Amino acid sequence: MEQSLRQLDVPLDDLDEARLTPIVRQALDSQSATVADWRQEKVSSGIGLGTAVYRLTGRAQDDGQTIPWSLILKVQLPIPGQDDPTHWFYWKREVKAYRSGWLDKLPGGIAAPRCYGVEERPDGSCWLWLEEVKDDIGRKWPLEHYGIVARHLGQFNGAYLTGKPMPTYPWLSRDGIRRHVESSAAAIEQVRHSLDRPLVRRWLKGGVGKQLFQTWEERDQWLELLDRLPQTVCQYDAFRRNLFAHRLAGGGFKTIIIDWSYTGFGAIGTELMPLVVGTVAFFEADMTQMHELERLVLEGYIEGVRDAGWRGDPRLVELGYYLSGIRYGLGSVGEILPFMIEDPPPVNIQAVYGCTIEELLDYWNALWDAFAFEDRTRKLVEELGM
Repeated sequence: MEQSLRQLDVPLDDLDEARLTPIVRQALDSQSATVADWRQEKVSSGIGLGTAVYRLTGRAQDDGQTIPWSLILKVQLPIPGQDDPTHWFYWKREVKAYRSGWLDKLPGGIAAPRCYGVEERPDGSCWLWLEEVKDDIGRKWPLEHYGIVARHLGQFNGAYLTGKPMPTYPWLSRDGIRRHVESSAAAIEQVRHSLDRPLVRRWLKGGVGKQLFQTWEERDQWLELLDRLPQTVCQYDAFRRNLFAHRLAGGGFKTIIIDWSYTGFGAIGTELMPLVVGTVAFFEADMTQMHELERLVLEGYIEGVRDAGWRGDPRLVELGYYLSGIRYGLGSVGEILPFMIEDPPPVNIQAVYGCTIEELLDYWNALWDAFAFEDRTRKLVEELGM
């Protein structure tokens, strides 16, 4: 996993106006535009995971007019050991998703950015040429808008719960949360032997360390419960940095979601874990508002699956949400640990999170306490007699 955490820079030296022109024409919906000039900038993309993302902007000439244009180029590099198309970390999943056409006609109130082309490069990498999406609300969303997004996700998931045929693409992830959790086995053991390190102690202070190891021992029963819930298709990475509010002409919103690299089969309610905890973990919503955020997204999601015709017990949505806390509680250990034991850390913490590593670990420790997903899960399991 260490290699996949490193942020990447990919040279774009062979790009020129001739190669860009057919892509820019798609972006401008013009068959006659020609690229006059262009420039590129690296876009921050979280902790990397084998990707380099660039924003390209410039001007085009079309029928005597000068027109600005912009594109996103997402470069995905092969990652050793991540070639199983069903695995959580399959490196080529988003490329396959765009090529399949499935992302062009998603159910519910969600959509993916338009794709203008896919290139397979001599070095084995894949280049995705994508629409640059703008947010019609702005960086800071009102808390209520997360409820709208949750409703859209519920409509998307609900379609496959109420008769829409499940897709059969071989590249969809299977047992995604289970495989993500199990990928942290070595890291959990390394944590056990690293409790003397100051940063590890800081992360696991209070009761968080004890809870981490207890949840690890109980993981099989948690994962089995997830498997028993109604199953659907999940985007799996719908947290604030991957979401864009698109205002519709007739009123209301559509949600544009970027990064489809984890997409696959999963339980009802699990989409809400990144929407709440992922959003708070990246400082996109205030931790003091997390429980209000939970309430809004649970209500919105239940409305969404109801829109699609699902009439099951709404507590199953809550259970799927809380059970999937294991994804971050355990599954992310392999991604977090290098921040604490490598010098320098594998990513620029200040650039990605806007704080120091010490501040980040204090925040994540408090987030585990505030979420308390284990207690809520046990209460729901008892209520439902599962």
